[in-house]
Amino acid sequence: MKEIFIDKKDNNFQYIETLKRNRTKRNNNHEFFVEGVRNINLAVKHNWKIKHWIYNSQKLSNWASEKIKSVKTEVNYNVSQTLLDELSDKTDKSELLAVIEMKDRTVKITKNPFIVIFDRPSKKGNLGAIMRSADAFGCDGIIIVGHSVDLYDMEVIRASMGSFFVVDTQIVNQKEELLKLFDELKNKFPDLKIISADEKGESNLNDTDLTTPTIILIGNENLGLSKFLLDVSNIKVKIPMVGEASSLNASNAAAIFMYELFTQRKK
Repeated sequence: MKEIFIDKKDNNFQYIETLKRNRTKRNNNHEFFVEGVRNINLAVKHNWKIKHWIYNSQKLSNWASEKIKSVKTEVNYNVSQTLLDELSDKTDKSELLAVIEMKDRTVKITKNPFIVIFDRPSKKGNLGAIMRSADAFGCDGIIIVGHSVDLYDMEVIRASMGSFFVVDTQIVNQKEELLKLFDELKNKFPDLKIISADEKGESNLNDTDLTTPTIILIGNENLGLSKFLLDVSNIKVKIPMVGEASSLNASNAAAIFMYELFTQRKK
């Protein structure tokens, strides 16, 4: 395996560092930066292509050494400890970092679909947290619509606690593409529910049958759902609450909807 040693902020270092912070660079290169034991383990387990390992060969655990030996890469970067620490955002600095190739992720339609659509997510932590809930509660996948935070941002991946590498997450930018998907699903599943999570919904979540094919629409954290998505939904559902809170954080609301669906289908 080819290995390049980096002991100063040369072009190789700048390449890694730019992938970490620059969305345009990530998209142009079709690759992204990752750190964290759980993230790396799940990326390898779910067959994501690791292009480069980044490490200091003088300070490797058995786990890191095994990953470097067992996973085929293009080029590895053996970095001085000072530079490795600078690349890591963790308080307890990472011993192994990775550059991973992006891949097309289309949500696969199952026999009883369970899909979440997130409208224009603007907070990285919320997007990552929704991935985590989708993984926990058996969601088929997430579809992101409209302008949003970068799916491949390290903060999104970190917030997902590794679920980023497990849950299919598809980006749909055109209304026509989304309408086509809805039409295909309605033709295949006449009892399809397209549910908008809405604090003013006419139905309570716990009174809504979620055992049939279901799409859950989650709105932007500040603006809610777009008029387009509200119009295509066929039922508006609210979470019954007490107290003074008028609504919940988007990721919390999504988790409650997904858990309710999960428990209904388990029964």
